[in-house]
Amino acid sequence: MKISESRAVGDSPQGQTLGNLGIKNRLAFAGQGATGGLIGTVCCLLPAVAIAIGLTGSLAATLVSLGRFRIYGIILGLVIVALASWLSVRRRRSCCNDKQYKRLKITVPLTMLVFFGAVYGLVMYLLLPLLYRTS
Repeated sequence: MKISESRAVGDSPQGQTLGNLGIKNRLAFAGQGATGGLIGTVCCLLPAVAIAIGLTGSLAATLVSLGRFRIYGIILGLVIVALASWLSVRRRRSCCNDKQYKRLKITVPLTMLVFFGAVYGLVMYLLLPLLYRTS
């Protein structure tokens, strides 16, 4: 099978590891993990932001009641991270040999999960207490 299209720098057919994927791809992995982390915290972040900007009454009470759905937000965020990880690794399968593909199967999901945990932890344990303290 011939490859007729030109390849970008770093897209060598010899293989890609996380080290030579390029900063753009690594930032994409981090962004996908961070998006999952934000989705996991939306049940607690929305009420805090609403109260911090001065919304009160039934809207704030409704948003505060979202806290009971926290576990569903975390599960949804993790499912999104798992799906994005699977798609990212699957997309890079054609450019890797078996050894590099096995390494990618570990490093890409790990990168996404680390950023998921970092964003979730920062929002839940740093940002939310600050938002509730100011209101």
